[in-house]
Amino acid sequence: MTVTVNITLVFLILLGPVCASAEVYKWVDEEGRTHYGEKPQGNGASKMNIDANPEIDENVESQNIERDKLLKIYEEERQVKEEKKQQAEKERKELGEKCTALENQLQDYRQTGIRFYDLDNKGERVYISEEELAARIDQMQKQYDKYCR
Repeated sequence: MTVTVNITLVFLILLGPVCASAEVYKWVDEEGRTHYGEKPQGNGASKMNIDANPEIDENVESQNIERDKLLKIYEEERQVKEEKKQQAEKERKELGEKCTALENQLQDYRQTGIRFYDLDNKGERVYISEEELAARIDQMQKQYDKYCR
């Protein structure tokens, strides 16, 4: 029984490459289209010589390696650009919020009839003079003009 199994196994091993090199035919139909297949269709079919085990072209292999390196570099550059874009968007949003707060504070300071104050170390109110208020408004307006317009 083992001799039969061994003979069958050797036969299958020897038959493998023969099956792997199946025949391929090429033909052109009545409408002028070229076809390929394992069985010839029509009288004009010709057998194609196809190498079942083509050699690996070292140039193609090195080109594939270079292509993969370039793809990796492009992906890294894309990620860096995306991160920069997100950072710029975050900064733009933060600046917009700061500008809105600055604009609101300017409007508050420009209201007439209101007395503004700061708190000292003891938590007591220290009222701002008209000159100090005008200086603060001028400083805020300059910041607003510089960053928000």
